[in-house]
Amino acid sequence: MDITVSDRAIQELAELGVAGPQFLRIAVVPGGCAGMTYSAGIDSKLSDEDSVVFQHEDVRIVADEGSAMYLQGLEIDYSDDLVQSGFRFRNTMAAKSCGCGSSFGG
Repeated sequence: MDITVSDRAIQELAELGVAGPQFLRIAVVPGGCAGMTYSAGIDSKLSDEDSVVFQHEDVRIVADEGSAMYLQGLEIDYSDDLVQSGFRFRNTMAAKSCGCGSSFGG
């Protein structure tokens, strides 16, 4: 799986408690004007359909089988600028994306 997570995003995830038994779960769900969007949250329960799609030391990112196939080429960054602070998800392999950048199409 080719996912890139910036050092700043890894640092922010660790500060949020995403380490050890807890991980960031990313799911791809229908939505947005381009068709699909990301859902992310902190979780601690793995299922048989989950796989670790990124790991750096204790920081892990997990996705279910259906979502993992859309994560190839995903870049995750974190920005604390005044206009749009927070995590930023950019998929370099997406066939299309919406103008505001909140959804993509395969």
